[in-house]
Amino acid sequence: MSQQMNYEEGRSEREAPPFNNYQSGYSQDPFMGSYGQKIATPEDASRVATVGQRLALAIVSIVMLVPLSGIIIGITGSQDNVFTLIGGLVALGLICLTIMVVNIAFNWRGK
Repeated sequence: MSQQMNYEEGRSEREAPPFNNYQSGYSQDPFMGSYGQKIATPEDASRVATVGQRLALAIVSIVMLVPLSGIIIGITGSQDNVFTLIGGLVALGLICLTIMVVNIAFNWRGK
């Protein structure tokens, strides 16, 4: 008993329509936007922040916050004036707020 291979069957599998194979990517489905997951293209990849970039920004933010806090507390602690203390705390709050806004904006854009 010998097996006979039909060469026509193999050819029809290779000549599949371009939208049915892996190399063609995904088709534009009008209903895909509300139910499906967005597929990142190489153009989008340059705009998306990686996990390493987010971590680096968080580390740099903390590293910058520590000496700035020390400077502000050192300046306001050496003064006996209440207004200087309040001004120093307001300045420290503004610095913390600025760092938070930068981190939130960077992470929001990165998603």
